[in-house]
Amino acid sequence: MNRPRRHHFVPRFYLEGFCADDARALAVYDRVRNAYRAQRPTEVAHRRDYYAYEDEHGNPVFTIEEGLGEVEGEASAVIQRVDNDALLSDDDRLTLATYAAFQFTRTPAYAAWVAAFRQEFARNARQEQVDALPEAPDLAADRGAALGAMLRHAPKLAHVFMHFNWTIWRRESDRQSFVTTDSPVCILQSERPEPNIYAGAGMLMPVVITVLPLSQASVLAMSGIGNRMDNRTLTRDWVRRVNLAVVSQAQHFIFGRDLALVQSLVRAAGIDRRQWRVPLQVN
Repeated sequence: MNRPRRHHFVPRFYLEGFCADDARALAVYDRVRNAYRAQRPTEVAHRRDYYAYEDEHGNPVFTIEEGLGEVEGEASAVIQRVDNDALLSDDDRLTLATYAAFQFTRTPAYAAWVAAFRQEFARNARQEQVDALPEAPDLAADRGAALGAMLRHAPKLAHVFMHFNWTIWRRESDRQSFVTTDSPVCILQSERPEPNIYAGAGMLMPVVITVLPLSQASVLAMSGIGNRMDNRTLTRDWVRRVNLAVVSQAQHFIFGRDLALVQSLVRAAGIDRRQWRVPLQVN
């Protein structure tokens, strides 16, 4: 059966949540080309056969893409409920935790982290540590390794997210808007609100907030071990702070409701003047 050859590493339905209310176009900043443009969600954040692999006969297999599509379909309905101020059930939380985990692990930015980790480990580990690994470190850390890491890590990460306290951050009015990127799950340190930092702490540390913009109207914020579910309306200033932090950790693309907003955030965060680097530091 013929299948689409372009696979989106940021789901189309997700990007549509950041379109202008009266249009189906995104304001996009391309960090690699240092260029701004307006594009439809179907036209951005895709790579050829990114989630496909070959069977023993050399035929393309699309089961990973199909599984991600199921996760995205369920998450789309939950995000709509979030934006409509509905209470989330335990099943909704599991759906959103699973979606957030894949949003973190499915991106080229996460693949770059896998490669950096493997290379650093191979350089610094003692031989007995290398021998104790289930698989020897692969310096190439190719796309197959990245897909394997996604499939192994996402379920474990979803379990971690389920045991965090959650807060839904909402904009104060329709005149404000959250943005997102091709690396949408980012890590903030609550004690260091500067927007241009790369967090050097892990998700489980008490000063860390893990955030995922859900749409232009809402953001999922997770921090601390617990099962609280709260809501918080952010002022205009705090919406901008969140946007700056999200923009600062973008690898390639930034997506927003309008070009003026995206341009303002790019200039303020200064990412047009520095190259992207792996936000999760390898120590």
